[in-house]
Amino acid sequence: MVSLVRMLSTQDTILKQEPIQSSLLPSYKLQPIPASTLLVLQSYTPPDLTRHIRISFQDIGFQGRSLNWYAFIDHVQITKEPLRPTETVAQMLSKQIEKDVVKMMVYRKTLPPQGGLIKIVFNVDTVVKRAPVQSMYLSPNALQPIPAGTELVLLTNKPDAYNMVSLPIEDSHIKFTLKDVEFKGFSQDWYAFIKHVGLQLVG
Repeated sequence: MVSLVRMLSTQDTILKQEPIQSSLLPSYKLQPIPASTLLVLQSYTPPDLTRHIRISFQDIGFQGRSLNWYAFIDHVQITKEPLRPTETVAQMLSKQIEKDVVKMMVYRKTLPPQGGLIKIVFNVDTVVKRAPVQSMYLSPNALQPIPAGTELVLLTNKPDAYNMVSLPIEDSHIKFTLKDVEFKGFSQDWYAFIKHVGLQLVG
């Protein structure tokens, strides 16, 4: 099994382009990251005197930048575990009667204050897209590469009376909204191919 170097956010945190208090930086030098997010790293350095690690991401960029972000070490954890693929959305749909939504049971009837009950898990290197079509038909601004092993927290609707959360399926793609994170300036209306991703509960 392939081992990946990844960064897990153990609580809601903020990535910064300088290792100083986030209140001293403009918003374009900050990136909120929800708890339970797992990001694949290209490199990282040990904590400095300010207790920040310098990190660079594999494929993913925030604010147009993938290199030389800083994370407060008490808010994150570096992991080097093998990649363990999760059940894909396609496999989940094969067990359902409905095919236009994928349903997942959660264990609470209300959303957390900022949402974030479910995360999308990327089993393979893939792209997320602004439309449920093949990548070749979309411009680079409508595509975001995502490396295998990435896990991103989603904003979802409130669970229904049966504690189920539903996400739309369109043309073999799951449609989703990211919590706190934007790619290419958008957090809403992204699509991923159902055989490339799975869903997991947060926490």
